[in-house]
Amino acid sequence: GILSNRKIRFKYFEYDVQKEKKFRRDGAYYVVSPYAMTWDDENYYLVAYETRLERMVHYRVDKMTEISVTEEERDGHESFKSMDLAVYTQKTFGMFTGDEVNVQLRFDNNLVGAVLDRLGRDVFIVPDGDRHFTVRVDVVVSPQFFAWVLGFGDRAQVLGPGAVVEQLRQYIRDI
Repeated sequence: GILSNRKIRFKYFEYDVQKEKKFRRDGAYYVVSPYAMTWDDENYYLVAYETRLERMVHYRVDKMTEISVTEEERDGHESFKSMDLAVYTQKTFGMFTGDEVNVQLRFDNNLVGAVLDRLGRDVFIVPDGDRHFTVRVDVVVSPQFFAWVLGFGDRAQVLGPGAVVEQLRQYIRDI
């Protein structure tokens, strides 16, 4: 599909508790315009334009089945051209999709390597006293994002916006 400039179709599934495949959309085919493959959190993902949603989306490759190339030409060229794949992957923790939010985070200085690895070398680091720094970054707020922040224990915190701080508090209460 990518090299032939054609859309692909496939069925998409997840596993139920009996370890049986359960197809999404009641087993109907997905038809998308494929653009790239990316690796994140130990899984390969297909990044594609979905005309129905009018945006770029991604699918775990190991959950796609009955894949075939269609005769239909791909669309979404402008969306793909305007996207930075590395930035897309950095913003979507666990490849969750959703609205991006500009979040301010505070970390101990010894976490700078981990922060740059996850958020990218272009993130602007602002010293905050002698032992901390802050960053502002656009991320898709998700349980995986919260898990990443909480994985640093008391060496990391979400400073804002307030709505995201409250979502994090609720996430902690829920778990």
